[in-house]
Amino acid sequence: MVISKLDGTLLSRLRTLQELARRAEETAGPAAAQAAEQPVPLGDAAVEAARIAAEAVQAAGQEQVRVLAHIEGDLAAAESAGLWTEFRTARVAVGRIAVADLENVAAVTDVVAIHGDQPVRPLRPDQAAPAHPEAEAVTASGTPVTDIADTHAEAMPPLPDGVTGKGTLVGVIDSGIDIYHPAFIKPGSSPPRTRIVSLLDFTLRQTIECTGNPTGSVVLTWLAPGAQASDITPSLAFPLQAATVQTALEAFNSIDPGDVKVTGGPLPGTPVVVDFTGHYDGKIVEEIGLRPSFTGGASPKIAVRRGRVITEAEINAALQASPRVPFVSRDGTDHGTHVAGIAAGVGKASQACCKRDQPIGVAPDADLAIVRALTKGDIVAGATHVFGQSWLAPGVFKKPAVVNVSLGSFGSAGDGSDPTDLALDDLLVGSNARSIVVAAGNEGDSYPMPSPTNTTFTVPTYQRGGGQHARGFVPAHGTTVLKPLRFFVEFADNRPDWFDLWYEGPGELAVDLYGPPSAPGAVSATVGPHLHPQLTPSPNPKSTQVDLGGTGGHPLTYTYYSAVPPSGKRHLRLTISPPAGQDITMGSWEIELRERAGFDTWFDVWFLEDRTDPSGRFDTANQDRSRTVTSPGTARQVITVGSFNPEDDRLAPYSSRGPTTDSRLKPELCAPGEQITSAKNGGTPPDGLYAVDSGTSMASPYVAGVVALMFEVNGILDQGAIVSHLISTCDDPVPPVPPGRLDSGWGKGRVNPEKAVNAVRAASAARRTVTPHTPDEPLVLPAAAYPAARVPFTTRVRQVRSRIESTPAGRHLASLAATHQPEVQRLVTGDRRVTVAWHRMHGPLLVRLLLFSELYPDAPVPRTLGGKSVADGLARLLEELHRAGSPALRAGITAHRAFVLALPGARLSELDVPTGEVS
Repeated sequence: MVISKLDGTLLSRLRTLQELARRAEETAGPAAAQAAEQPVPLGDAAVEAARIAAEAVQAAGQEQVRVLAHIEGDLAAAESAGLWTEFRTARVAVGRIAVADLENVAAVTDVVAIHGDQPVRPLRPDQAAPAHPEAEAVTASGTPVTDIADTHAEAMPPLPDGVTGKGTLVGVIDSGIDIYHPAFIKPGSSPPRTRIVSLLDFTLRQTIECTGNPTGSVVLTWLAPGAQASDITPSLAFPLQAATVQTALEAFNSIDPGDVKVTGGPLPGTPVVVDFTGHYDGKIVEEIGLRPSFTGGASPKIAVRRGRVITEAEINAALQASPRVPFVSRDGTDHGTHVAGIAAGVGKASQACCKRDQPIGVAPDADLAIVRALTKGDIVAGATHVFGQSWLAPGVFKKPAVVNVSLGSFGSAGDGSDPTDLALDDLLVGSNARSIVVAAGNEGDSYPMPSPTNTTFTVPTYQRGGGQHARGFVPAHGTTVLKPLRFFVEFADNRPDWFDLWYEGPGELAVDLYGPPSAPGAVSATVGPHLHPQLTPSPNPKSTQVDLGGTGGHPLTYTYYSAVPPSGKRHLRLTISPPAGQDITMGSWEIELRERAGFDTWFDVWFLEDRTDPSGRFDTANQDRSRTVTSPGTARQVITVGSFNPEDDRLAPYSSRGPTTDSRLKPELCAPGEQITSAKNGGTPPDGLYAVDSGTSMASPYVAGVVALMFEVNGILDQGAIVSHLISTCDDPVPPVPPGRLDSGWGKGRVNPEKAVNAVRAASAARRTVTPHTPDEPLVLPAAAYPAARVPFTTRVRQVRSRIESTPAGRHLASLAATHQPEVQRLVTGDRRVTVAWHRMHGPLLVRLLLFSELYPDAPVPRTLGGKSVADGLARLLEELHRAGSPALRAGITAHRAFVLALPGARLSELDVPTGEVS
């Protein structure tokens, strides 16, 4: 049961470690274990081989993997077992685990599942993306435009008057940004000043951190770009000085003086910070590896945290420098600059994204927070960073914030159970003044099958989406033989192809794979190995490798899970690799599914795309354009956006279609995404500042900008209200879609910015006639929305307590509550005047907000609730409690009244802890 909590990536790492350990044991031999006690007749070569094998096992076990851990409980047990936490939401922790500790962490009761962090790519329909996020990728953002006739600007829906996003924050999690582009500089500022209030770049800076005050030493490893083997330092003793690390790294052949800058330390007291510069400036480099040898400490752990926060002041200094030099953080693929310009760019131009002579962005007066992300974990951490707004000065209220994510990937069940989906949901449930908008993906098109005799390919052909999903039905004890499931492999497919099968229910599917007649070892199209995943349900996943056609054939690896947590679905991942020195055999392949348990079974299967290689696509007869929304667009709470062409109002053919595999409507709506003009990375005036690009990546930031306009009208909207206003004001799809249809790709229709903003205006005006609200007043979702969080109440209480007790003032407050809570609760329910005071200060709302808001350790206490001062309400409640309470309670109120009344509007970290004992 334990290893079934590990996804295929982590399971593979664990199996590799176990295989290394098995080989090491064989190398050492039976007598080697006795060598420490008495000499054994082993030759020097055998002893050396045993030592090398043992060191390889230790190094592989110490290697850390970044994970997203789904935890329905307190983190403490998982952290004690080996999890190093970087960021967390209510249910998901982003962190690191040593390979040797994977089983220990998975064995923790509250750990539901652990997923290896996976790369994400910009969602473009017809352009290449790097095979791995750390690969260099510099692609054109789009076609430069020099005239309005080149764009669809005149066809764009009009934006509402009187709102520009002022007082709001737009977060863009993408490939980075060109800080020098005028679209992101405050108009008329002299010297120039940026509109970017924070820039978090996960490709920069590596920070080595410790806990547990360890003694001993650590070895650092690093793989230089293009190198075949890692460089390794000698053992570096604790306390670890920055100068020691600098000297050790500069001793590598791949690092020259000036290529690395090390600051901070000494470790463990102060983290050691490593910045790669010089030859590696602007390049994405591998993470430093750690091999600790602890000799003491309190359960010590050590890890590397990636990412650098660049401040507004640092960006302004770069803008004002003369001459300007390349900035430390850049747009890696040109995608992020274009996306940010659509959401919130400034500058009027004939090439305006939205309409002639309008700003190029939808919300040009919004602040910008940028996150350069490579992986799913970066998305979660980036959204947490944007919503936390930690760059604000103490006492400054957060701005309502919308985050755009135009990144995504396949590889999950498509039902919102992916940990990235869960984490983004956590950030929204029970919170107001925040929103997340996600691109649906560009995998909805059909894929034209090439000629079987074609032995050439062009880049645009295999780099386009489509043809990656098939859906079908297998009758009880039946097969798919009447409707064969075929896929085609193109010429020069020399990288592995991944095939993901998901289904649910009591049925059991066995899989047969048949290669083309020309495949090595195959004599006909109906000859191939039978891949029978374990047909008896088992708590442990089954992983097997065989060769299609025997030795010299195609290596096939499959991993089968009989119940993937938390959904319980069955999952088979099959990897088809090319024979040594060859390509995967070109031609038509066939998969036959057979049901063995006696139950009708529906299935979904996807090819996991690699746009650097002509990976397999399903035959035209098998292609299913539905259920092609990529994660995190499948999350329950996010707004998922498809793309339409504003020229003719038709759905873009590539736009991914829903529903999700658990039959939810996705996307919710569509926005202009075809031939959209926006800021060009590295563009130069007068004609090179703008470029045209297409995709759901361009549609999603358009909606994010509209949400910013809505926030300007009402800064306390929650995600439910935002979705309601957007979809209720949509223009109809073209052509019309039958009501209730979930797979059209349209959602509820075409976004109408004017109608959406006017709906918010009308709702806000109606509410003001009933109950006054102040701009800083928090609200919560309706009670019906809370179950979506799926967090047990007792778990949530533990999480809230952990959050509160993270500061001295919080610990003092928790101590007061523990002392007096039973009596206060009794008076609230039993004394009428105390009850009235409690409800007049909106006490129940305060408790609900505490339990269901995000777990920021330093979030401010609400200043107002229900239009009334929390401090005034608290003062009245304390008076009534003092009147009705016991001598001990009255003494406690007298001693700590000032502390309690200082809470509204403050962060716990800003409060002084009163001296004296708690009464």
